[in-house]
Amino acid sequence: MTLFASAAPVPMTEEQKFFFDLRGWILLPSLLTPAEIEAAKAEVYAGAKQSYEGVLQNLLDHPAITGILSEILSEDPFVGDEYYGFRCEGSFTTVRPPGWSKMQRGDQGMPHVVRPPQQANAMRYQVAGNKIFAGLTRVVWELEEVKAGQGGTTFLSGSHKTHFNYGGPDRWRPNIGESPWENQMRAMMDEYSCPPGSVVIFTESLVHAANDWTNPNNPRCAVFNCYNSIWAQWHLVNLSHEKIMAMPPKRRTLFRGTWALGGNGNYVYAEDNRAL
Repeated sequence: MTLFASAAPVPMTEEQKFFFDLRGWILLPSLLTPAEIEAAKAEVYAGAKQSYEGVLQNLLDHPAITGILSEILSEDPFVGDEYYGFRCEGSFTTVRPPGWSKMQRGDQGMPHVVRPPQQANAMRYQVAGNKIFAGLTRVVWELEEVKAGQGGTTFLSGSHKTHFNYGGPDRWRPNIGESPWENQMRAMMDEYSCPPGSVVIFTESLVHAANDWTNPNNPRCAVFNCYNSIWAQWHLVNLSHEKIMAMPPKRRTLFRGTWALGGNGNYVYAEDNRAL
């Protein structure tokens, strides 16, 4: 896979900003070449559980996403040529064969968000001063074809900006369970179709859901990477110093500690400056 951490990021376009702010998610089709897709799929099908090693690690900072992540997760003083202005704090892969059921998930496919749903906190989506702050952000690499209505992730577009409860009995619940409006919300959820090698980027403040994989032609083979500000952390990374040191220097900065004030600034990864 001919992707490198030193590649120049592709800036987020005004069109992408408009639709990301409007819907809470955007789709970038066909970013990978056929050879890159096959190399990445081979690792996932061979049992890779995260994208921290092998060719899959090149997806962590593909230039098509780093410009967007800088725009929605960073501020100018923390963006540089030798370090990223955001952090990676999670990665997992999934293979869902035809017939896979969402009931195999712990949440059984219940539409959900980062908790708490409508409250102000470091993980929430915000816009201020003509600047997006997307909070916890998910990047999904689809390595097989996805057809709308046959099992891809679905989104309740616009719900990342709601200020009202979903109608359930518990205003702190991070899903729409027990809401009398559940069926209406499910019916309004948006789907997407895309060829292999495409990316979906969405804020975790957006109501989203897993679905039964009913596409009979191929499994769903996907890599789910999660990103955040250098000031906030939601997941435990549980990534060893040795694995991080095997990465290119700029890529290592995706795993530095979660802080911004003190010393000479939080720009460089080190063993004693590692997100846990």
